[in-house]
Amino acid sequence: MFLKAINIKIIKMKRRIPFILIMFISVILLGQTVSMKGIINNSSIKAYDFSDESWVDAFDSLHATMSLRYPFTEWKAIDWEAKLLYTRPMIVNAENASDSVAFLKALSEYLYSIPDGHITLQGLPDYYTANIAGGTFGFNMCLVDDGSVLITAIAEGGQAWEAGMRTGDKILKWNGVNIDLVAELENYNTITNYATLDGRMFSRYLMLGRDSVGAVASVTYSGEDNIEHAIDITAVDDGMQMLYTGFYNTVTDFNSDTVVSYKMLENNIGFLRIKAEMATGETIEEILSYPDYIKMNEAVTYFNDNNVEKLIVDLRNNNGGNDLQGAVSMGLFFQNSSFYEYITSTVDDNYSIIHTLWTDPLIPVYNGEIAVIVDPNCISTGEGLVMMFDRLENANIVSQWGTNGSFGMVDWEPVGMPLGVSVGYPQARSLNQDQGIQIDSDSTLKGGVEPDIKVPLNRETIIQQWSDGIDVQLEYAKSLLLSVENQEYISEPVVYPVPCSDQLTLCFNCLPAVGMSLIIYNVNGQKVMQRNLEADQNVIHVDVSTFDSGTYFWKLAGNDSGLAGKFVVN
Repeated sequence: MFLKAINIKIIKMKRRIPFILIMFISVILLGQTVSMKGIINNSSIKAYDFSDESWVDAFDSLHATMSLRYPFTEWKAIDWEAKLLYTRPMIVNAENASDSVAFLKALSEYLYSIPDGHITLQGLPDYYTANIAGGTFGFNMCLVDDGSVLITAIAEGGQAWEAGMRTGDKILKWNGVNIDLVAELENYNTITNYATLDGRMFSRYLMLGRDSVGAVASVTYSGEDNIEHAIDITAVDDGMQMLYTGFYNTVTDFNSDTVVSYKMLENNIGFLRIKAEMATGETIEEILSYPDYIKMNEAVTYFNDNNVEKLIVDLRNNNGGNDLQGAVSMGLFFQNSSFYEYITSTVDDNYSIIHTLWTDPLIPVYNGEIAVIVDPNCISTGEGLVMMFDRLENANIVSQWGTNGSFGMVDWEPVGMPLGVSVGYPQARSLNQDQGIQIDSDSTLKGGVEPDIKVPLNRETIIQQWSDGIDVQLEYAKSLLLSVENQEYISEPVVYPVPCSDQLTLCFNCLPAVGMSLIIYNVNGQKVMQRNLEADQNVIHVDVSTFDSGTYFWKLAGNDSGLAGKFVVN
């Protein structure tokens, strides 16, 4: 089996396949027939090592190799000649000046300007990382739904904090440049690459908050009062803490070594967390005996035994791994066989189909309601799981972002380059049943698996996530799964957009059965609106187009809910 490459430094799974054997396997499994065409190998693929060449020669060799062997050149409309003409002079200048940082920076831009999470620059030396991103300006940023860039995490006690900057503040300019016109810093991400527009914007603003220690940025921002402020901030050494806080984003258990975990949440909702597909097996029997699959089987058995009818599957930061494990393990959620993928050969055989994977039902099968949470760091085989969940009528993808958009085959040794770094890239394709490329982003940066239900990403949810410590996507998934009858409390609502001009939306996880009304007051305490609510109305739209500009306060009255808040009308 080919493996999808693990994307970040924490978990890596690489192996070479020694010989070609194409065969048909039909295995009787737990009373079911599981069929697959297996590929084992590729002796025609050599390991490339240009590490002993000069920087220019090594780059030329890498370019010749990738421009020939990269499987998505047409799909992504990559102009290899233009890339060579742009990058090679920088490589020449770097070698002439013996400037290793300039060489690695040019190499990073060459690679990461290709939107593919499977293209990786591995083994970067600490001195390079320190030069590019060793310092933090004391806060992270995120592009939100209305196109604004807002502060997410902020280091208490840092220069930005002491100046009055807070979570939810809007960044307007960076070194005098409008925030939406800043450079493509995603090309220098020292952790990973992204393939969709959402992912690349996520990466761009994450990297904007980093620079070498001692670098100064002039930042223009506005707070809740909408008054512009300007400050010069000096980057300080934080041991990369803010970088990794931003990278892991809303994931809370990233330090856990457990790949598969499960538990019960309130109101009898099940929770299943899957971080990777790490099995090394090449047969169904090996997958079924792998500890992570056993843990998934155990989880589904537990949920079924305890009559859990609603389940949240958390695939945020799922780093991918073994395609066979992905296809087989999804049988725990399918009652009928479903196509998973065709796997092609490389350019050597003109990308002909050499392998087919199906997901076939296993025992037990979970068939309750499912909400799946993802993020741009869900990549590769992790995206395969999301793809399969998305096909189920009883499942919805509920998230603020889509997945990474990188699903090609990467089971070859990375290319050795000077200075101890190496380059990984895919060489074969995953195709859908119509033999079209699936999941990998195209030339418009469209790809990955998009959410069926988009969780609002705005000032209110940013504050809830990063200031109040609420896992907004998890709470949103709970609210969608729960009905009024089995909900015992009302949580803080999601309110958006803030500020608003035409319509305000309040999303509650539920409302009590009777007796609720929404009341809105102006800053003088005068009631400007009151509306009685339907018994099961958990999404409220308010027309504010006739409201005067200013601050307003809302209150949910009845049944002692105690819920209230404020919003701004432009």
